[in-house]
Amino acid sequence: MQTYPEYPVSDHANIQRIIKELNEILARESKRYEMDEHLTPSMRSLLEEEIIPALENEINWEPSDADLGYGSEPPMTADERHTAAWQEHQEAHR
Repeated sequence: MQTYPEYPVSDHANIQRIIKELNEILARESKRYEMDEHLTPSMRSLLEEEIIPALENEINWEPSDADLGYGSEPPMTADERHTAAWQEHQEAHR
């Protein structure tokens, strides 16, 4: 029986562990003879084609600029902000 850490783990890490375990289950299942398999073909298909890809997609999700509320223009880099502030400073002292 596998044991899990007693210390608190983030839900993100738990989902990653679950994805890893599901892939390990599929790997073990693929080594069994057809008559000895524990999962039905429809369950294997569901795991391989829908559940695991959907979980991985959510884990690896990166927000777009629109999701972050930046609209069509990306945020300024630190260098761009410093350059703009320096130019504003120079103009103020002319």
